[in-house]
Amino acid sequence: MTLSASLAALDDAVAAATGLGLDTSRARRVLEDARRRLGFEGSAYVLALVGGTGVGKSSLLNVLAGGVVSPAGARRPTTDTPVAWVAASAKAETAPLLGWLDVHEVRGHTSGAFADVAILDLPDVDSTTPQHRARVDELLPRVDAVVWVADPEKYRDALLHDEYLRRWAPRLRRQLVVLNKADRIGPDAERVREHLVASLRAEGIDVSVAVTSATADGGIDELRDWIVNGVVAKRVMSERIAAELHGAVLDLATRAGVLSDAKPLITVEQRAQVLADVTREAAAIIDLAGLERQAVAATRLAARPRGAGPFGLVTTFLYRATGRDRVVADPEGYLRRWRERGGLARPAQPIRNLVGDVLPRVPPETRGAVASLIDAEALHRRISGALDAAVATRTADVRAPTSFVWSAIGALQYVVTAALLFAALWIAAVFLLRAPFASVDVPVLGPIPTPLVVLASLLLAGYLLARLLGAHAGMLGRRWARRLRGDLTRELETRLRDVLFVRLDDIDAARGRIASARETIERAASATER
Repeated sequence: MTLSASLAALDDAVAAATGLGLDTSRARRVLEDARRRLGFEGSAYVLALVGGTGVGKSSLLNVLAGGVVSPAGARRPTTDTPVAWVAASAKAETAPLLGWLDVHEVRGHTSGAFADVAILDLPDVDSTTPQHRARVDELLPRVDAVVWVADPEKYRDALLHDEYLRRWAPRLRRQLVVLNKADRIGPDAERVREHLVASLRAEGIDVSVAVTSATADGGIDELRDWIVNGVVAKRVMSERIAAELHGAVLDLATRAGVLSDAKPLITVEQRAQVLADVTREAAAIIDLAGLERQAVAATRLAARPRGAGPFGLVTTFLYRATGRDRVVADPEGYLRRWRERGGLARPAQPIRNLVGDVLPRVPPETRGAVASLIDAEALHRRISGALDAAVATRTADVRAPTSFVWSAIGALQYVVTAALLFAALWIAAVFLLRAPFASVDVPVLGPIPTPLVVLASLLLAGYLLARLLGAHAGMLGRRWARRLRGDLTRELETRLRDVLFVRLDDIDAARGRIASARETIERAASATER
């Protein structure tokens, strides 16, 4: 069950890492090998004998078998292809496994002590034939346990230590270093063993060391006991797979920058500040102050035909006929023409600055995904899309407000207009027909004909009504403009939040999935060890 959880976790980590643009070939190979290995029936685990030329791998196997399994001789390298030594009782069930390993030379035995292990004698890692080492490198990720064989001359060999022990020690739970040919150094064998143990630990390699001599007088007891005692084959296999899964997810976590923690790349405060800065710059392109002027003018234009009397109908017609209304009193059109008022470099700059600060803090492999956030074309496309969406939402039903007050003022204006016509006719009758008229004594000016006083009074009343209409329409227009501005700002912020951080959220989510997979696999690995 723990391996199933680990496999699922690494599978998810691979998907997340792919989204980050990381190379997942190793993790995919580990997954494939693990699933294939778990799919084989049988209880035997695979143990490989690995070492350099002439260290006695084949001789050790022959002594374990009590006969010749893998020829040993003076010619080097002796082992050209892997040789498997398998219990006859397990030969049939291990055949598919050995086929997957591409091991075709199989020797059977009837020893019950080694019934649960298939031992491979591999080619030399330092062979002059490059294909030999390539074959070892191909098989190591698929075997369950390893015995690293060295001798007094090669136990400090840099190739064995640097290319193999250091690399594979964390990836294999069951492994042993064998110091072979101990009979050549006699009493110094224990001192050499202690020196080898100390050298390995100094390199961070915690592996047991056995001393052997490929002779028939019991010189391989330590190796024999290590192979046959206290080993449950399925556990060896499970531990090896768990270690491989752990190594693969650690590799992904390291390259995703979540080996120690998976904190978001930017803080909540940084996110809020960048959003505010981008919104402010985007609003500057839209020109919200100009939008307010347009909204007030549109409200006043809407008030004219209802509240300015017959002259209001004339001025409204002239405004619309000349197109002036579309220039100064069209908030919807003004919003839709936002591209005419500036480019997107300034709204994009805050997110560029933020990503520039984040990039040095992420591993090189992840920088490509983070840098994609500030790709000029894509970033401008996201911001312009947010602006278009915000404008489209707020202009879906942009209609200037109305008021019954305008109708009342308009009715009074019609009355004033009718009275003005009457006053004009009265004055014409006075001057043209010499009709009698009364006068009104006005301070300073003296007596003024009553028709002129009435005319002046009506003109003043019309002017005051027009001013009242303008003041009321302006008040409604400013209130509407503030509401329009506030709604647009909130809509713009929402749209920008959706597009500015969606890719960043995807990156953080992918990093979090990798970190979660690492924790799952580490818990499963700990459970497997127990």
